[in-house]
Amino acid sequence: MARLAGLAYVIYTLAGLYITFGPIPSLGVLSEGGAASQPLEFRFRTGLLAETLLYTFVCVSAAAMFAVLRSVSLGAALVAAFCRLVESAMGATFIVIKYAAFSAALNPALSEGGGGSVVTLLRDVYGSAIYFLLVPMALGGFIFFALFFRSRLIPRWLSGWGMITYLIVGIVASLVMLFPALKAQVILFFLPGALFEWVAAVWLLFVGVSPRADHQLSATRG
Repeated sequence: MARLAGLAYVIYTLAGLYITFGPIPSLGVLSEGGAASQPLEFRFRTGLLAETLLYTFVCVSAAAMFAVLRSVSLGAALVAAFCRLVESAMGATFIVIKYAAFSAALNPALSEGGGGSVVTLLRDVYGSAIYFLLVPMALGGFIFFALFFRSRLIPRWLSGWGMITYLIVGIVASLVMLFPALKAQVILFFLPGALFEWVAAVWLLFVGVSPRADHQLSATRG
């Protein structure tokens, strides 16, 4: 299950990289239409698919992490898993909002009578509301890696790095929610988090958890 969690981390991190840096056109470009609208539309749909995969594998990682860490603390692992599921539910909602804006941008009938303002509204809602899901994500991630720190199932330097990473993500997301003008200046604070998720994913996928620590937990339960 630890390796499954690592695999899920790899998949949803790759999806996140594609969403952030991939050739996905903006809704503004799609609204302009033109001869290139069909290939642009396809590329935008690949972004929607990537987001769907991202939040699907967040759920997979939450289930796998719960299976690994419930022996450390059933209650804390359950709370952390539910926080990540809330993140996924909010992400699915934002995908629907983004798809609504996409449909309004492409459908001429929806562009009549102020349709452009509808697209702008939905685009702004999606762009700003995405920070809301970072709060339950940060709480769930912090609890998971606090349990790893306590159990020593992975090295303490890695679990401590995870706790600090998710704490920073939660604080920064909360600040953006309170002070939206900071949105353009906080991207650098998320880069260490992306690096951590890659390291944690590789560790869980190829190394897994410590058999010695797992044996100690089993002895304690016995």
